[in-house]
Amino acid sequence: MTTRRVTRLDELAQSVPPARDLWPGIAAAIDAEKSANAAAARAPRSFGWRPAGAMAAAIALVTVGVFIGRSISPTGAELARNPARQNDPSTIPTAFQRDENYRKQRDVLIGEVQKRLQSMPAAERDKVSASLNTLRRSITEIEAALGRDPANALLQELLVSSCQEEMRALTAVREAGGQET
Repeated sequence: MTTRRVTRLDELAQSVPPARDLWPGIAAAIDAEKSANAAAARAPRSFGWRPAGAMAAAIALVTVGVFIGRSISPTGAELARNPARQNDPSTIPTAFQRDENYRKQRDVLIGEVQKRLQSMPAAERDKVSASLNTLRRSITEIEAALGRDPANALLQELLVSSCQEEMRALTAVREAGGQET
């Protein structure tokens, strides 16, 4: 058998049959998919009690949430009868109040910072005191706002970050004093 060298495209054979015919397998796969889809479309869909059960569970969760929310926070009518309670930190739900361990650590830090402030130059002492007072005022205002709206997630997050910032500032002032001694 001699091999002939092709130099142009028009010299190639015009019809070359494939080594095997793939179409019967492709056609069978398409027909099987069509019949499976048709059978699935004819089958009745039964959802059973799933949607009804889901709705009942959702209503139950909302009801429990409302009861928990009402037991945690004072009602609007209660606050309206006693406006002095609106700015009272005791109206903040216990979950949002600062715990005793935090208060003890904060009091120790404040004592150390007060000693450190006394040894600072007047200009520096005024700056640090003004910053700490601003933080304390902010925390007090956030606590008062939480007393009026205890479910406000933004206020809760703001209170936590403000308390953390106050602790960072107190620690920084305390450590600045420890470096010079």
